[in-house]
Amino acid sequence: MGSFFAGKGMVQLVSRSMVGLALGIGSVGVGSYVIESTFPIPEFKPDGDRYDSCTNKFLGRYVKMITNSDPFTLIKTEKQIREAQKLLKRFEADQLSENSCEQEYTNKELWDAQKLVSAAVHPDTGKVIPRPFRMSGYAAFNGPICVAMMASTSTPALLFWNWVNQSQNALVNYSNRNASSPTSNEILLKSYGAAVVSAMAVAFGMSQVIRTRFAPKTASKLLKFVAFPSSVIASCSNCYIMRSSEISKGIVVSDDEGNVLAGGKRSIVAAQKAVQETVLSRAFLQIPVFFGTAAIMSLPRIV
Repeated sequence: MGSFFAGKGMVQLVSRSMVGLALGIGSVGVGSYVIESTFPIPEFKPDGDRYDSCTNKFLGRYVKMITNSDPFTLIKTEKQIREAQKLLKRFEADQLSENSCEQEYTNKELWDAQKLVSAAVHPDTGKVIPRPFRMSGYAAFNGPICVAMMASTSTPALLFWNWVNQSQNALVNYSNRNASSPTSNEILLKSYGAAVVSAMAVAFGMSQVIRTRFAPKTASKLLKFVAFPSSVIASCSNCYIMRSSEISKGIVVSDDEGNVLAGGKRSIVAAQKAVQETVLSRAFLQIPVFFGTAAIMSLPRIV
C-alpha cells in the first residue's frame, strides 16, 4: 500500500496541491462574483441570458460559463433550488396575467434564480443533478482526482486514478446529456468500458515506456505528464461515445428564441457538429489542468 500512494515528499506534495486546488475553486467562485458585480443587471427575460447584451458574443458566452461553473451554487439545498424554480414560474404567470400586481421581486433575484436552476437542474428531465456531476461541481469534485493523477509516481496508482477520473467523467456526461435522445443501458456500459480501457491503456503504455527508458528520478518527474494524454484521449472518446446515440439519431434543433425548427425533425448534421465541438473543447480545456500544472510541479524548488 505504501508504494501505491507514498513516496518521498508525497505528503507535502499532496498538501501543497490541495491548497492550490482550494485556491482554484475559490478563484472560480470569486471570478463569478466579480463578473456579476461588474456587468449591469438587464431586465429579466425567461428565455434570454443575462449577458446577451455583450457586444462580443464570445465574451457573453464566456462569462456565462464562468458563472454557471460557480462552485458556491453547490451549497444551495434542493429546497432553495425548487424555490428558485417557483420564483421563475411565478414571474412567467405574472407576465401572462392581465391583472398582475406590481412585481415583488427584482431583476437580480430573477437572474440569480435562473443561474441556480441552470446549474442544478437538468433542462430536459427537470431533475436535480447530483452535486458531483454538475458542471458547477467539476472543480470541487474532479479537482482532487486530477491532483491524485499528477501526484501518482507508480503504474498502479496511475491506473487507479485514471479509472476514477473516467468514471466521474462518464457520470458527468450522462447527467448532463441531451435527454431528447435517450440512450440504452447497454450502450452506456459499452461506452463507459471503452473510455476506461482507453485511459488505462494510454496510462499503462506511457508509464512503462518512461520507466524503462529513463532513470528513476527523471521518470518520477515525467510520470506527472502521463495524466495529460491519457485524460485527453479517454475524455474525448468518453464524450463522443456517450453521446453516440445523438449522432446516429440526431437532435431537435431550435432557433435563438427556443422555437423548434423543421417541424421537430431530428438533425444528424447538427448532432455531429455539437458533439465534435464539445470533444475539441474538452481536449483544449485540459491543457492548463494537466499539462500546465504538471509543468509547474516539475519546476525546481526556489527555497
